[in-house]
Amino acid sequence: MKTDSIWRIIPGSLFLLTSGMGMAQTVRTVVVADADTRLPVAHASLYTKENGRFHSAISDGQGMARIAFQFQRLTVSHLNYERRTLRLLPDTIFLQPRYLQKAEVVVTNKEPEWIRRCLKQTVKKKEQHYFSHPGCEAYVYDTQNMGMDNIYRFHATGLLRMKDAAHKHYAIVADTCSITASDSITLTDMANLRRILYEDFMADLDNGFIRSHRFYHNPDAKGLGQNEVELRFRSKHESDDRGWLVLDTVRCVVLSAQRTTGTKTNRQERIDGVMYAMSRVFGYRIDTWTRDYRVSYASRPDGTLYPAEVRYKMFFAGRDGSSDKQEQEFHEQTGGGFPNMEATLTLRPTDEDVSDYDQWLELPASWYITFHSEADRRQEIVLSNLPAIFTIFENEP
Repeated sequence: MKTDSIWRIIPGSLFLLTSGMGMAQTVRTVVVADADTRLPVAHASLYTKENGRFHSAISDGQGMARIAFQFQRLTVSHLNYERRTLRLLPDTIFLQPRYLQKAEVVVTNKEPEWIRRCLKQTVKKKEQHYFSHPGCEAYVYDTQNMGMDNIYRFHATGLLRMKDAAHKHYAIVADTCSITASDSITLTDMANLRRILYEDFMADLDNGFIRSHRFYHNPDAKGLGQNEVELRFRSKHESDDRGWLVLDTVRCVVLSAQRTTGTKTNRQERIDGVMYAMSRVFGYRIDTWTRDYRVSYASRPDGTLYPAEVRYKMFFAGRDGSSDKQEQEFHEQTGGGFPNMEATLTLRPTDEDVSDYDQWLELPASWYITFHSEADRRQEIVLSNLPAIFTIFENEP
């Protein structure tokens, strides 16, 4: 039976099962840990390129990684930590955090009544405060995606048109694009940029979010301005959903936030349950899906806010049992095969003339399981084939 739609699952995110190991090697197990808290660091990347071949390992939920390859220099990286390069392998690899770690706080039932009142005001005015600016910002976008036998880095700059009353989608004008990869992967990756934009913390913050979470005022928070408070939150229903936000209690706006979600929460929030059940019939499974989102908002002269600095990390491990040739071809045209993904976005105000809207390339909303029309399919392919400078990856010195 012919159809004009394509069944498509998570672009740029499916798990490659090949490891590139051709010989039996001594396997060593190491633990990656936070240098300050001594807690394990999950989904850190450990990689090297030796004799023209790329090898890597990824730490599990307990920070443990199995190194089954030889190396002269081993790079250890994680979005929230400073990168390290090692020549010898210790039992524990300590990473220095990029941010001051916030101590775990027990969220009790004693929640001040003013918190929900202020958060509801924040939700009521969020379209006006965050999604109503008619101009654009200059963007710098970087992503690093890693599989077991390859690494991919993408750097892009240009202009980003924000969503507003006249435009329901974000759009870009690309200035420069560059790709660094361990093999001949030359596709451009805008998938994580779309996730950053459409899955923005303020886009997720609604009355349902407020109802389903408990909040706690942290009176010991440091570095806050006048009328600013730090709120910790945790889901009432799921143990894998927690974070914090800094709230201006006078303007009722969020100034910065961090949220960590795990497999159960991500499946519930990011995927339609019926579509996931249908995809399972065709052999699709989600085994592990973690997500970490950190954002700082800045104010424009008109008082609206935009996500000035964003750091995004997703680990995804799943299985796709589809044998559809058209789907496989689409997968090749749009990239894939990376379970461990990290991305950053920086936005800055610009006086660039944006009157010529014909040059804008629209960014469709992020998705994980969907039916694609042929028009959607063509747009995905265009975004995966932007002009870019390509170089072969060499390990950091």
